[in-house]
Amino acid sequence: LFIGPVGFAGESKTFEFVAIKSGAFNDPTIWADGIVPYGNCSVAITAGFTVTLPRPAMEIRMRQCDVYGALALGSGSSTFTFNFPSNIMVRSGGMIEDQTSNKNFLFPSNSIMTILSGGRFAAAGTILQTYNSNGPGTSVTLRSASGPFTCGMLPDGSVQSYNSVTFIAIQSGGFTSGGTFLGGVAPSSDVCSAGCAIRVAAGIMLSTADLKGVMTLSIDSIYVSLGATLQLGTPGSSSGFKFLSAIILDIFGQMSFVASGGNIMLPPNSNFDIAAGGAFRSSISISIQIFNPRTGLNIGSPQILGTSITDGTFTLIVGESGSFQLNGT
Repeated sequence: LFIGPVGFAGESKTFEFVAIKSGAFNDPTIWADGIVPYGNCSVAITAGFTVTLPRPAMEIRMRQCDVYGALALGSGSSTFTFNFPSNIMVRSGGMIEDQTSNKNFLFPSNSIMTILSGGRFAAAGTILQTYNSNGPGTSVTLRSASGPFTCGMLPDGSVQSYNSVTFIAIQSGGFTSGGTFLGGVAPSSDVCSAGCAIRVAAGIMLSTADLKGVMTLSIDSIYVSLGATLQLGTPGSSSGFKFLSAIILDIFGQMSFVASGGNIMLPPNSNFDIAAGGAFRSSISISIQIFNPRTGLNIGSPQILGTSITDGTFTLIVGESGSFQLNGT
């Protein structure tokens, strides 16, 4: 026998719940299907509406919560706790209002909160903190009310925060696979329309094979941690790998070029940096070629990378005109 929560008006067919007017979170009349969100679900707060949860905890597993309107949490409580790992994304025009007396949100590991450009908290100062069975853990304090901002609670209990929309790879896998990234959602054109950053955590291999040789998203930077690997290109492809928008590549771990031919194509205003201790490897000798993304034409001569850089540093800084400065070995 299936028994739903209070306010339950029937079983959801999609487990996707959309707020269509303002009101209390547990009021079924504010939700499109007349059902209060429950289970392992996604939630969307429509622009122009405010949904309030005057309780000390979010007791459902929100695999995705998109806030286009306003979500007010924790009225009458000292803290607000997310009982399950959650992925909360505050969209442009959206807002989170912290109504707790201690200005403290508690998250389990594998949670992430992202505020896009144009999204915001009602005020700065909220403490975003991990917790486990032993109690509260690491925390960061929200210094600015406005996005972009990302705070991720990693599987090891650590907290990472960035003043950018950042996707953190925590499982080895493909670039387009949600399971690769903290929160279970992969980078997309709508979220990255104003630019995104990618962080590859230590011990993780991020593959770009599923991108078919071209980065079409507006990815501002990719940071490869010590002990992590970025695989560039598609095995068996001779087309190399092309970034269609300016990018900063910071390699503290390893970059592996896995295509069977072609080069790494970079547009103007890009940086490619292999830090001390970082490495580059390829089974074939390749080069970096600067190109004009508007015309597709190459700019200048290719810079040879070869098959391996393992000792020392390498930095290529591409100017606005396509000219570049090269340092290191």
